[in-house]
Amino acid sequence: MGQGVEMTTGGKCVRFLMFAVNFLIWVSSIAILVLGVWTVVDRPYLENLLGNEMYMTAAYILIATGCIIFFISFLGCFGALKEVKCMLLTYFIMVLLLFIILLIGGILGYVFKDKAATSIKHTMVGSIREYGAEKFEHITKAWDETQQAMNCCAIENQAEWMKNKAFSSGGNKVPVSCCKKDSDGEFLNCQRSPTEDNSYTDGCAAKATEFVQQHAVIIGGVAIAVALIMVFGLALSLILFKLI
Repeated sequence: MGQGVEMTTGGKCVRFLMFAVNFLIWVSSIAILVLGVWTVVDRPYLENLLGNEMYMTAAYILIATGCIIFFISFLGCFGALKEVKCMLLTYFIMVLLLFIILLIGGILGYVFKDKAATSIKHTMVGSIREYGAEKFEHITKAWDETQQAMNCCAIENQAEWMKNKAFSSGGNKVPVSCCKKDSDGEFLNCQRSPTEDNSYTDGCAAKATEFVQQHAVIIGGVAIAVALIMVFGLALSLILFKLI
């Protein structure tokens, strides 16, 4: 029940194309999974520094979407090979929903890229004041990890650390995480007298913005590319459904 009769040469061609497109979608799902995992493990401290969960939420959505597409592509391949109409219909509906999600996600990725600079600088201005406070240990850790990983200090210049009265009252001008390391991996003594030789002088806002924008472009590009491949899957599944 729900299976088709012997197909014409054209129908067999559509079935083969359907299988080929779903294989591409399956490969794309692996790419989305890898991209999601990469986003989670690469610079996870930015979530705390940016002051919201949007960064990591996007990564988890990518992983979940990749897993769903991975299994749906098998459904499409099986439905095409066995010519099962109910499978093709289910496949069409699910791929249509995922197509809309990926397309919206890709567009939002590019939109966020343009707003990243303002958003990141705004949240950094607030979080730098919380550095060193006992109840904001996660912010302190995020700033330290960011400054060391990105070789930067403060938002735009080192003098901004002096605005944190709780921090500057101890006589230090910059945190130890602004200091460079010697050949043995030990921090240089730069906290009270930071210079270009013993500390990082580039601001973190520009580097964090560049990093987030690059990720947004990659995520948006991959999402839109996979969505476009899905258009072929949708069209072929509809044609094959009518031919069965």
